[in-house]
Amino acid sequence: MATIAASPAERKASDRKFYSRMALFLVALVLLGFGPSFYLRGIVPSYPRPNPTLPPSVLLHGSVFTIWMALIVAQTQLISARKHEVHMRLGKAGVLFAILMIPVMYLTAVWQVARNNQPPFTDPLTWTIIPLAVIIPFAIMVWNGWSHRRDAEWHKRSMLCAAIMVVMGPTIGRLPLAPPTTLGFTILHLLGFAVFLPLIIRDRRTGGHVHPATRLGLAMGAVAILTPLAVFWFNLPWARIAAHLPGVGA
Repeated sequence: MATIAASPAERKASDRKFYSRMALFLVALVLLGFGPSFYLRGIVPSYPRPNPTLPPSVLLHGSVFTIWMALIVAQTQLISARKHEVHMRLGKAGVLFAILMIPVMYLTAVWQVARNNQPPFTDPLTWTIIPLAVIIPFAIMVWNGWSHRRDAEWHKRSMLCAAIMVVMGPTIGRLPLAPPTTLGFTILHLLGFAVFLPLIIRDRRTGGHVHPATRLGLAMGAVAILTPLAVFWFNLPWARIAAHLPGVGA
């Protein structure tokens, strides 16, 4: 509660520090999860999971994602340096890359069927639900952040939640912390949701409640996480749907 009573200047300084650190934390998670298979491939030992060659689609996806994450870090650093005009100009590039990520995420998801890189408890078509379930929640949070770009409280939370959603599942899911079973995957997938905790805690400490933008991000994160779990645990016929998606197996 002491934080709630802080002066506006102190709170703004604390906010700048928090969002800057969260962006760097997400980058650290990305390097931890994708280092062995992408960024440091062939340099460090790979995790014990399918690790096929990287086709152009995966390289494109990784490159666009990396640039977008770099923009997220740059944006938080610009705010910390109080360079708001540069932040707003660069924000347009960030939104363009976020929009570009959507078709790239889709194509990478459907083209991975031919790579056969899914864990042993599922099949290539069913596995497409993992990346595809993130696309709409991610797009909603990016749009929410852009449409509230004049409202700092909504904007910064929305963009942070968008970044969390594309990081939490893929990165933590790659860590060798659980066996490659449905239960092991579930544990890791739910663990990814914990990445939201710092934002929830900060909201409650600084405002006494969870901000509506954070609640929306949590709801979208739940959709991205629980949709695949429902498919795996209840044997939903996603594979039959995925088989007819444009570009599958191309």
